[in-house]
Parts: sequence; structure tokens; C-alpha cells
Amino acid sequence: PKIRMNATITFFVVFFLSSLLAAELFVNGFGDIPIYKDMKNVDDSLILFDKVTGRYVSSEIIGDYKKGDVKDFYFKVLPNLGWERIGDDLFLRGKETLEIDYKQEKLKTRVRFSVSPQK
Repeated sequence: PKIRMNATITFFVVFFLSSLLAAELFVNGFGDIPIYKDMKNVDDSLILFDKVTGRYVSSEIIGDYKKGDVKDFYFKVLPNLGWERIGDDLFLRGKETLEIDYKQEKLKTRVRFSVSPQK
């Protein structure tokens, strides 16, 4: 009984910690767009609408990195996830368009990801 209880507690601790870590691996609302290094999701930035015409999702991340480094990362990573670059900060995958807006705020970079149905 004692061993079983320790195994159960260990399982829940590992499960809890892994779920906390997984929460910061991807941009909120985008299950397959990774967060650059240790940037953080911006609280209350997630906007999500699911309509007949498609989904509308917007979310932001922020961190202490240069805008150019973050932009280079997404230019390299997104094509590997099926996003085709069709403009400077515009990507297409299936019937969805992803627009990325980068803003330098002093030493931090804020990145907004917006997905909408292709027009």
C-alpha cells in the first residue's frame, strides 16, 4: 500500500509539472506554433472565435529578445509546420492565413499571432 501510494503521488507530481511546462511551449490558442526560447504568453491576450467560415485566433507573447532574432526564428520554423510564406509577415496553410506583428518595446519584443480564414 505504501509503495502504491508513493507511485500515485509521483505520477501526479510528474503529470502536474509536465502540464505546467507544456503550457509555455506553444503560443496560447495555437497548439503547434512554438514559443521562441523562454518568451512568455501575454496574459489575457488570447482572442478566439470559431465560426462557420473558419477560426479567428489572436494571441501574444513577449520576451527579452531582439525583434530580428525572433522574426528569423519564425521564418525558419513556420514552413516546417506547413505554413507557406506569402508576404513579409504573412503565411498561408490550407484555408487559413497567419499574420505576425512584431513590436520592439525597449528591451522586450512583443509578438502578436493572428489566424483568420483565407480571403
